Amino acid sequence: MSAQPPSSIGRYTIDRLLGQGAMGLVYLGRDPHLERKVAIKTVRALDLDEERTRSFLERFRNEARAAARLSHPSIVAVHDVGEQEGVGPYLVLEYVPGTTLKHVVRSRGGLPWPELLSFARQLAGALDAAHAAGILHRDVKPDNVLVTEDGRAKLADFGVARVPDAALTKEGQFLGTPCYAAPETLSSARYSTRSDQFSFAAVLYELVCGERAFPGDDALSVAHSVVHDVPPPPGECTERSVPRGLDAVVMRGLAKDPAARFESATELVDALEHVLVEHALVEPPSVGKPAPRTSSGARSGPWIAVLAVGLLVGTGLVFGLGELPAFGFAVPTPDGGVADADGGAVPRGRASPIRVEGPVEVDAGLPSRDVAPDAGRPDSGPPDAGAAPMTRLEREDAAKDAIDRARARLSDGELDRAAHELDAARALDPGSSDLEELDARLRLLRATSP
Repeated sequence: MSAQPPSSIGRYTIDRLLGQGAMGLVYLGRDPHLERKVAIKTVRALDLDEERTRSFLERFRNEARAAARLSHPSIVAVHDVGEQEGVGPYLVLEYVPGTTLKHVVRSRGGLPWPELLSFARQLAGALDAAHAAGILHRDVKPDNVLVTEDGRAKLADFGVARVPDAALTKEGQFLGTPCYAAPETLSSARYSTRSDQFSFAAVLYELVCGERAFPGDDALSVAHSVVHDVPPPPGECTERSVPRGLDAVVMRGLAKDPAARFESATELVDALEHVLVEHALVEPPSVGKPAPRTSSGARSGPWIAVLAVGLLVGTGLVFGLGELPAFGFAVPTPDGGVADADGGAVPRGRASPIRVEGPVEVDAGLPSRDVAPDAGRPDSGPPDAGAAPMTRLEREDAAKDAIDRARARLSDGELDRAAHELDAARALDPGSSDLEELDARLRLLRATSP
């Protein structure tokens, strides 16, 4: 049976548990001085050796430093940081109710073009603001994009952000999620603004067709695919009509060679918008202003409605992988071209070993549970109901989300809805170790309720 939440952390009173992962807990709390809700992230006891524990805790502190340096109206504030005996280090963040982009895509598939462009523009602004401050996100993925109740996107989890000169990532160490990681981060732990852009393009790929560019059941096979394979253009993975120009934009963002990608995330979105406007899939931006030049010489007008984007730090499930064998990988052409069916259109790059000596995060971590994923959606059930079959990791991840919703329902006294979520979790992952505990709580509450 898991321990009860503390009644307070620092000066903050604790209302309930919002989410949990292998290495962290997030609570909904209240600042009694300012009378506002806050999200409080803690690190629980780590079953790691002393050196790895020190490294992890230093990364945790770096989250606060990275977030504090991002002084920008589109980034959610970090209110406080501290350490408490029996709790450990903690961060106090602005509370952002809503869901995640992962849940949106799982429940709806590819997004309508105007909504997709709006999300893309907001996230590009967040990334470029961080890059201008010298900070790399290093784990851009749908789990780490929060969608507020009024439909705004907020980039979350700078938990593996690299602050210059922090020297936390040793040669050969990889931090991040393989299915959205750039190939150079897997092969040689080389991070840059363009590696963040690769991850951003992988998210856009998923928003277009509702499927990952690099699917797989485990980190090893996914890493192999990222480094070795050129995915089919997103237009080949969806039934809706996708302009060839849009395929070219997304695939350029996914180029194996960082130099072949765009200069910035905003430049990528400018090119994306140009294609969508050209094919009358979105309304054109305001006219009469000079448009930035894209790689093909086309010009696109500026977007005039840039929405707020933000940061909410999360902690993911982390584990180590051994060294992978060397693989050759394809490099798309600088003009955005991709390999044809027989691979002849794309030159082959040199073989590059994948060294994965540090912790590797797989798509089953805390960020997707930093906020209640079913906020405003009663009886949400499995987030991917009716969607394409999920991989083993996706089923386990979805089960954890349902379990977190069940905990929230139990805390709120909504026993029938808690039972519904537990049934969903059991269908997804019947071997989950959390089910027995929550079933027992549910039976007890039903037996003692009036």
